[in-house]
Amino acid sequence: MTEQHAPAQRTGNHEAVLRIAADVLKVPRVTASDSFYDFGGTSLQAMRICARIEKELGLSVTPETLFECDSFADVVSAVED
Repeated sequence: MTEQHAPAQRTGNHEAVLRIAADVLKVPRVTASDSFYDFGGTSLQAMRICARIEKELGLSVTPETLFECDSFADVVSAVED
């Protein structure tokens, strides 16, 4: 986490994505400025996060999105675009 990112606009999807990521990664909390890589995320966890986002929110996101985004704020932005 060497760069500072502007916080993503808080939406229901925003909070849900952070909650899902924390649950799948088995950590107490994930913030918008955290990166998937900060938690040692694996490809299997990426697929699980994407499947849960689609199931719970009806939004399509690919594992590549998690790998390419610098922060979960960027993931949320990509999902909502």
